Amino acid sequence: MVLSSTGSPTAASPVKLSRIMAFSSFPSTSTRTSTKSARLSSTRTTLPGRRRRRAVDTIVRQLLFSLYFSRSPSIFSGGKKLPFDGLTLNRIVQELKRELVGGRIERIYQPTELELLFIVRLQGKKQNLWLSAQANAPRVHLTALKERPSSRSSGFLTLLRRHLEGGRIVALEQPGLERILHLDIANFDELKRPVNYRLVVEIMGKHSNIILLDPGEGKILDGIKRYSHALSRYREVLPGRPYRAPQTDKLDPRGLPEEDFFAATLSSLPPATPLSKALQQRFQGLGLATAREVVLRAGLEEELLLEECGLYELRKLFLALKELVTEVTEGKSLPTLALEEGKPIEFFPFVPLSFPGQREHGSMNEVVDRFYTLRSEAQRLDLLRQQLARKIGRRIEQAEKRLGALNTLLEEKDPEKFRLWGELILANLHRLAPGMEEAVLENYHEPGSPPVTVPLCPSLTPVECAQRYFELYRRTKKARDTAQVEKEKLEEELAYLASVATALSQAEKLEELEDIAAEIEEEETGRPTSSRLEAPHPLKFVSPSGFTVWVGKNNRQNEYVTFKLASPDDLWLHARGVPGAHVVLKTGGKDPAPEDLHFAATLAAYFSQARQSAQVPVDYTRRANVRRPAGSRPGLVTYTQEQTLFVKPEEAKSTFSRP
Repeated sequence: MVLSSTGSPTAASPVKLSRIMAFSSFPSTSTRTSTKSARLSSTRTTLPGRRRRRAVDTIVRQLLFSLYFSRSPSIFSGGKKLPFDGLTLNRIVQELKRELVGGRIERIYQPTELELLFIVRLQGKKQNLWLSAQANAPRVHLTALKERPSSRSSGFLTLLRRHLEGGRIVALEQPGLERILHLDIANFDELKRPVNYRLVVEIMGKHSNIILLDPGEGKILDGIKRYSHALSRYREVLPGRPYRAPQTDKLDPRGLPEEDFFAATLSSLPPATPLSKALQQRFQGLGLATAREVVLRAGLEEELLLEECGLYELRKLFLALKELVTEVTEGKSLPTLALEEGKPIEFFPFVPLSFPGQREHGSMNEVVDRFYTLRSEAQRLDLLRQQLARKIGRRIEQAEKRLGALNTLLEEKDPEKFRLWGELILANLHRLAPGMEEAVLENYHEPGSPPVTVPLCPSLTPVECAQRYFELYRRTKKARDTAQVEKEKLEEELAYLASVATALSQAEKLEELEDIAAEIEEEETGRPTSSRLEAPHPLKFVSPSGFTVWVGKNNRQNEYVTFKLASPDDLWLHARGVPGAHVVLKTGGKDPAPEDLHFAATLAAYFSQARQSAQVPVDYTRRANVRRPAGSRPGLVTYTQEQTLFVKPEEAKSTFSRP
């Protein structure tokens, strides 16, 4: 809406009638009403104007924080060292030998610039071998892909397909305990002559690479990364150059005599070096997390320094290292994925002492694949959340700007004075004459008839001046009425956006964010999306007495919970005055025990914008008392005959449990 004005008529500064205000038109909409007996509730709850503005301001701050947090370093963005070390690779190679040696390479894909996928068939079973030279996620492992990824085209992929597809994997070897894997492949050339190739996977952080060799001549055919002596003094990775393995001065701890361990640990390192760092720098196969595990297994302090160790401590360290390495290399350890609140933290080829919390176990390939699958899902979750937060933030900013302009219009433009001026002119025609610029007339509508200065247009007669003021009154009143309707519409939109932002901040799964994205798209375009064909998946809990409790985490789930899953006799709950979840306690018409009602109320408080509050009022009523207003946005309902409980949201953390 654009407001244009050349001024505002006042007594101190008269304005000619020829300078009439021009108002742009407002889109019309029905006026929303609420009564004491029917309360509006939703993830878009109706609030008084000032409280609504404060709620929206809170949401905007949450969105800004979300955008900042999504940029902070984490294991999901490459900000933390990843745990793929030589012992992990050793355990993976043990499993790959059983699954791949003798298998035929059917197809090779290149999903990204630095990643490859080999489809290998052995004895009628297909395996997916994933190779990555990405700096923040270099690795090699089997993966349980549900569908084939799209493949980019590159010269390196063309070379691999020409030489390796149709060939058989005859050997997999790891030099020492280094993070290097050799895949030896036997194939035939165009003349059906047997040829051999070696694919070298170097897992070295930012220096990781995947290189195809002619093992007979030891020359490089090509690499997924090429570089010359301009980048590396030690070696070049270019077609036709001889292959040189990465430099290392680390020792293989297998078969290492005790005296050599002492010498290697004590030599060439500063005395103030922590023990774990000394192990990681001097011996193959050990990442920093694994080195810390060796120190813990030796019964020593994790931060113990080299200078603080005597022969007693070093001997304990030597025995712990030998035991751990033997356990892994002989296949006797249990690979472990360490998680925190469902998010992957580290993976190990053994059960770690350093992560006693949430764990998952399986083969080493399964654990590594699970880690990177969860990591990829978390990255997609963060990216989508960030995109949606930006979109909602922009819409909130635009709506707030329009609302501010409307408030200014409603505060400044009073149409009643134009009507008054017209009436006073008509009542005093005998005192007025053409050519007058203003007149001081008595306002007979007020006690004492105080004087009012009425601006006049010299080029018009008094009657024409009065007609102009009546016309200006009608136009201004219509503009104010339209502006008031538009204001209410904007306030509803801001409350709706607040509900979406609350759902966005509490979404934990990709499908929940996809639901929100589909809802926003549908709300903006007015067309249903294809994803709406599937039934939503609200949260399900069990109360202390065994009643089912359904919780909607976004507007679509709220609609489903309230109008599909709930029966008329079930109890319906919602945090009062804030956006939040629709909660249904499935009682089947029975009166629930106080602890069941309290349980459901804490869930309603926890899954609301008031989650961080010390105490939250929660309304509850029978589902039969909940109605959806005609033409309303998703999640908006009215309810009557409600009662209120006051609960602490934090209690939900320790009391609820999903079945």
